[in-house]
Amino acid sequence: MNITQNTLMKQVADRENVNLAMVRRLFRSTEDIIFDYLSSAAPSEELNIKLLSGIQIRRRYITGKKCSKGMFRDQDCPEHVNTKAALSKYYNEQINRKLFDRQQGQGRGETQTVPEPEKSS
Repeated sequence: MNITQNTLMKQVADRENVNLAMVRRLFRSTEDIIFDYLSSAAPSEELNIKLLSGIQIRRRYITGKKCSKGMFRDQDCPEHVNTKAALSKYYNEQINRKLFDRQQGQGRGETQTVPEPEKSS
């Protein structure tokens, strides 16, 4: 399933009871501001933009180098930045808890004790 930016904008407009055009302007402005941060800070400066609680964009500087293995042997790789979106571990845990109706403490590597059945006399 793909949820588009347009779908999100419509849902925000409906939920907050505001004009869709206003939400579109807010999204566009937010996107422009994020792009400005990513493209204007010094390239060697590592940059983290926290979009929402648990969701962030990371920009990392990669120095120029000469590749020495594989099919790119003796190729120059210019300096550049690598940009990735990331979800926090907490955010992932919250998603799994909501999806699978898990209680705190249940999950990876943790065992849940099951009560012994009563013995009839």
